[in-house]
Amino acid sequence: MTYKVIQWTTGFVGREAVKGILAHPELELVGAYAWSPEKDGQDVGELCGIGRLGIQASNDIDGLLALGADCVCYTPNHPDIDVICRLLEGGINVVSSNLTNVRAAGKAARKRVEAAAQAGGVSLFGSGIFPGFANYIAANMATVSQNFRRVRFLESVDVSTYHAIRNYDNLGWGKTPDPKWEQASREVLGFYDECLDVMGAMLKVPISERRFTLEWAITPDDREYFGFEIKAGTIAGQKTTWQAFTAGQDDAVLELDVCWVAGKGLEPEWPIHHGYTMKVDGNPNVQTRVTFSPQVAERIEDFIDMSNTVTSMPLVSAIPTVCEAASGIRTYADLPLITGHYVPNI
Repeated sequence: MTYKVIQWTTGFVGREAVKGILAHPELELVGAYAWSPEKDGQDVGELCGIGRLGIQASNDIDGLLALGADCVCYTPNHPDIDVICRLLEGGINVVSSNLTNVRAAGKAARKRVEAAAQAGGVSLFGSGIFPGFANYIAANMATVSQNFRRVRFLESVDVSTYHAIRNYDNLGWGKTPDPKWEQASREVLGFYDECLDVMGAMLKVPISERRFTLEWAITPDDREYFGFEIKAGTIAGQKTTWQAFTAGQDDAVLELDVCWVAGKGLEPEWPIHHGYTMKVDGNPNVQTRVTFSPQVAERIEDFIDMSNTVTSMPLVSAIPTVCEAASGIRTYADLPLITGHYVPNI
């Protein structure tokens, strides 16, 4: 069966999603949403740097809904609940790189999204590399451990090669530390907290309490990355931790640590592993480290493109499964196994 797909925005992640959709033998790209007026009417292939495809990007949502697509691959910088509900109510499944289960958006928003999916008879699925695929792998590791006590997960990345580093401005980077930036991280990164829900559901952990902590790293000197200035004495890194506890337990059962820095020489300077470290405490203890390297490593852009690929491909791979799923908000905890699809190298 072939599933018709609309790509929602053609930014860094969206471009890689388009490539994945075109290569997937069960998917057909039928349209794309143009976020900016400059992209409206342009060929999607040219926007993605892969040559003409004969498919125009459009900002006409009604026109895109009329294409009869089965799924939207939704990858803008920030989710718009109004748009997502409109797509779902229109009978189009949605896979999203910036949502998990919508709990962080509040009860009213989550209830609205669930109702929209039920009304349209479709489903919403959130993933990416993390949140998404990586924490799913961490939870699966507990399968081999008898009576596991804790699952810990660490993302550790230097984001100084990240073209969209300016996005960290809304977390206070480049500003002096202030409690409002802690609250901003709690709100903006709420979909990381939702990973605890998915892992808890997968592992049947009865979560009774959650805790959130944040520590900043300060730059002792002025620095600039891709036009984003970070002055001396301002935030240039952060270590964010989400924990889940069960009743009567002093130690967290699930723990997510996310460590981001912009270059070296920060205060404090945390060790950076450029990937994911996952540990299960149990019998036996289990540990693994997941890292990535580009297929071709000749330019810094090759590493940048790689990060966008590993964000987009968990979504692309999930589309056939999501299109066949029961209506509603769906996660890795209640979907069948999602795998990639082999494509012969001809």
